[in-house]
Amino acid sequence: MAKVLLRNYTREIERLIEQGQMDEAVAHCLHILNTFPKHLETYRLLGKAFLESRRYSEAVDVFGRVLMAAPDDFVAHVGLSIIRDEENKLDDSIWHMERAFEAQPSNSAIQGELQRLYGRRDGMEPPKIRMTRGALAHMYVQGELYPQAIAEIRAVLAQDPQRSDMQVLLAISYFKGGQKSNALEVCNQLLKSYPYCFDANRIMVDLFSATAEADERTQVHRMRVGELDPYAVFAKGSVFQINEVPDASVKLERLEYTGGDIPAGQEWSSALGIGFDASAVPAPSASSFDNQPDWLKFGGFTDDETPPSTGKLQSASVPGSSPQGNSFSEADDDIPDFLRT
Repeated sequence: MAKVLLRNYTREIERLIEQGQMDEAVAHCLHILNTFPKHLETYRLLGKAFLESRRYSEAVDVFGRVLMAAPDDFVAHVGLSIIRDEENKLDDSIWHMERAFEAQPSNSAIQGELQRLYGRRDGMEPPKIRMTRGALAHMYVQGELYPQAIAEIRAVLAQDPQRSDMQVLLAISYFKGGQKSNALEVCNQLLKSYPYCFDANRIMVDLFSATAEADERTQVHRMRVGELDPYAVFAKGSVFQINEVPDASVKLERLEYTGGDIPAGQEWSSALGIGFDASAVPAPSASSFDNQPDWLKFGGFTDDETPPSTGKLQSASVPGSSPQGNSFSEADDDIPDFLRT
């Protein structure tokens, strides 16, 4: 087999999905996961390929694994919303699309989908989508207005302490805002239930990299970050600068695809590096679709040495800040292929 750069390989798979060559895309994704069993970007692509193929049970399985590492993942939430809509599980579909909207509030395609879903639920589409505290928090983080972001996030968590996506954003806001002790506290809480939370592990690496405990305290976290993105192993300085690592740093053998059927779900899912029990996936009830589904609170990215706690996450009990000003930068529109018409 010929060698290929990992980033080039994932770009090639993205093109295969755009061209409708789903079986080949799935085959290449599974091949990459044989070498890098927890590579997060490959899971996103695999979920998209299953979604486009209308293999919904497999897509739910894969997107669920993505959310255990990135609870606010845009692609996973959009994909799950589409699937739940197809299954006529309207409350679930709205819940996931709301999370996608908060991650990218300026995305016109997501706004349109939310309007359509609200119209199905209420009998009339709203003229516009109201800005939520979660959406404001994302905008404030993008604008580096961390005190304002923290205030909005804490308001969300006061109403729903189980919002793991907001817990992650809170940790990032504390970390980038220089509140290291608060960032450490939130990350420790997250990692009890989400040991492979990508951002929480990255924050832990950076927090301890400049201390005398660096080797001992960062070894596990650095290993996890490297499993989720192999380019992190070659990052110089902060592991938040993975994008600066040259593409040529990570290579693997390219699969010579010759066609053939893709294995059934049970065959390939049991070989994946990210644990997930699809049989334990309940949906939000009609009375609580605004709250986080239980299956996002438990299980997921696990390892033998550090099993996730099944205890509930607690909101951080630290002083908050009042929002100041209204200056923020909007998120770039990122319309996924499966929303394009």
